[in-house]
Amino acid sequence: MTTTTTRRILTGFCTISSVFGSLAIAAAQTSSAEKTQGSPTVTTTQLSGVVMYTEGNTLVAKMPGGDLRTFTVPDTLKFVIDGRETPVQQLKPGTSLTATMVTTTTPVMSRTVTNLTGKVWYVMGNTVILTLPDGKNKMYKSEPHYKFMVNGREAEVSDLRKGMTISAQRIVEEPVTEVASNTSVIGTAPKPRIVAVSAPPPAPAPAPVRANPAPTPAPAPVAAAPVPAPTPAPVEQAAPPASVDEAPAELPKSGSPLPSVGILGLLLTGAGLSLRALRRP
Repeated sequence: MTTTTTRRILTGFCTISSVFGSLAIAAAQTSSAEKTQGSPTVTTTQLSGVVMYTEGNTLVAKMPGGDLRTFTVPDTLKFVIDGRETPVQQLKPGTSLTATMVTTTTPVMSRTVTNLTGKVWYVMGNTVILTLPDGKNKMYKSEPHYKFMVNGREAEVSDLRKGMTISAQRIVEEPVTEVASNTSVIGTAPKPRIVAVSAPPPAPAPAPVRANPAPTPAPAPVAAAPVPAPTPAPVEQAAPPASVDEAPAELPKSGSPLPSVGILGLLLTGAGLSLRALRRP
């Protein structure tokens, strides 16, 4: 029981000491800061590329020069693809992107004034060790813009002596550039490829089957006409010898040669017809 009470008392004491120590430090050192802004400069930059791969918030894009670049996309950045807001995780490979970055650069002069109170414990060159109101020693590096006040008068670090109670003022001015950027990204999703399916070429029409022409019948052999046997030529029979009579010395005046001529013509006509009949096949 006694041990527990003692621990509680020590814990409370340490807590109170810490609070008072913090208050003492706050009283010994106070700071104030102010900023003076200059004229801002606005620049607009455009960047284009084609999506190659995405995983999580990482985007790999192919730039116009052909090189690949990797971007880490914040969750607040949305992509407007074909008029629709799309997160980076849903970007499809082949999507064309155009990012417009508007950057506002503002030069700012930051001025910090720190007031410090303490007692000089040690000084050498530009090094000063002060004993703060909480009883702790703290070392400082004096710089040319440090100002010390001793008994209401300004003093340099070389004027400080051990045991002096001083008030130091530290003024720090440094240029700071504030950059504000606004990025908007628009893009166009890849269009689906339309593959034209060509119809197979029509099968060639079967060639018409040509019927083999019927064999031309061989001409029937023509029977040779029988060659008529040659008609034997009529054999002129010799006229029987006329009776030898004594011819009259003179013909009677009533006789004429016409009958003889007629007979001769008949004989010649019959001979011609016979010869013609013999020449026919």
